[in-house]
Amino acid sequence: MIRTGLAIFTLALTFMAPDHVSGQSVEASDSAFVCENGVCDTLCGDSILYDRIYAELDTLTLEQKAARMIIVGMRGTSLNDAVKRDIDLGAAGVILFEHNIYPAGKGVDSKERLSRLCAGLKEYAARPLIVAVDQEGGLVNRLKSKYGFPYMPSAAYLGGLDNADTTRYYGDVIAGAVAEAGFNVNFTPCVDLNVNPTCPVIGRFDRSFSTDAGVAVRNASIIVEEHRKHGLATSLKHFPGHGSSKVDSHKGFTDITATWSGYELEPFRRMIDSGACDMMMVGHLYNSRIDSVYPATLSKAAIDGLLRGKLGFDGVVITDDMHMKAIADNYSLEESLRLTVEAGVDLIILSSNIPGHTEPVLRQAIGAICRLVRSGVIPESRLDMSIARVRLLMERTAMAGQRTATAPIRRTGQAL
Repeated sequence: MIRTGLAIFTLALTFMAPDHVSGQSVEASDSAFVCENGVCDTLCGDSILYDRIYAELDTLTLEQKAARMIIVGMRGTSLNDAVKRDIDLGAAGVILFEHNIYPAGKGVDSKERLSRLCAGLKEYAARPLIVAVDQEGGLVNRLKSKYGFPYMPSAAYLGGLDNADTTRYYGDVIAGAVAEAGFNVNFTPCVDLNVNPTCPVIGRFDRSFSTDAGVAVRNASIIVEEHRKHGLATSLKHFPGHGSSKVDSHKGFTDITATWSGYELEPFRRMIDSGACDMMMVGHLYNSRIDSVYPATLSKAAIDGLLRGKLGFDGVVITDDMHMKAIADNYSLEESLRLTVEAGVDLIILSSNIPGHTEPVLRQAIGAICRLVRSGVIPESRLDMSIARVRLLMERTAMAGQRTATAPIRRTGQAL
């Protein structure tokens, strides 16, 4: 393990965000991460947290380290042997979908059943476990009102109003519902610009705040802030911008070369610069102007070169679901894992939730990554760095939520 490697990237996980124009540092905008009363001393230069992470890494086998880079899906609505096996193997986390919510009706409390499932996953793991969901609001809505959850509008609705109070109100509603259910990660907000209103996966589903980067950033930043107050990590998506596409990457190869423009990077750049990016989800988007061979998820030019290099993001990078057909129909599991880890990804989603790809694959993924390490293709320190980066983020997020929970409750937003 390379201690200096961790020290380098932890600088980006402090509460200062780099200003890439002036070269100076500027304070991050989210006050939820300002240390006071010693609550997050460990995250402001204290070595205790780092030493604990190093100690944990030293106890992990190579197989467990490989598993710590994978988020899996599960079948069913309760803790079962299959998901227990994946947790035992060392999975970093579990992503839940609507099919994991027990149907409402007949005296069944769907919210309560979901809360018990989330709590059961964490309790069984007996270690930090990501329990994640895609809850953007609007049509990307796992926590529906029919299950007892509150109404949550789309990004297009909030961006159309572009009213800070309304966005804050609904940001609190969304984050509160997600946190109450027991999740600790929400894969939102979507900061893709609405370049193509008929885009089959963004525009058509009202997932974009606006065509204007300023509108997208203003509203997305509030959504992130409200989630942090509830102790939730979020993920911007879908880097480097999915809003111009004419194809749904769930269904096949998606080439945005002719439709994408550099302006689509603006929301990502501004959110990174302001410190409002916990994780960055990379899309399965091919753009020959960025990489003439590979889509962004598998591209070192896109992730290590553009995202980490030019945009300066040193936080957690996560893939979109690798079972989506843009990847699964064009690359083997082993090849896609090799390319995405080499490119600089920290977390890999293998949900087994896409038609044609519903069988659990964690054991195969672990084997593939271990073979890459043992053959010298990927150094073990590369896995260590990703695991530590994720642990730092989750510790930081949880501490921010704990501090907010002890503060007086004050709702500033108002729905329109």
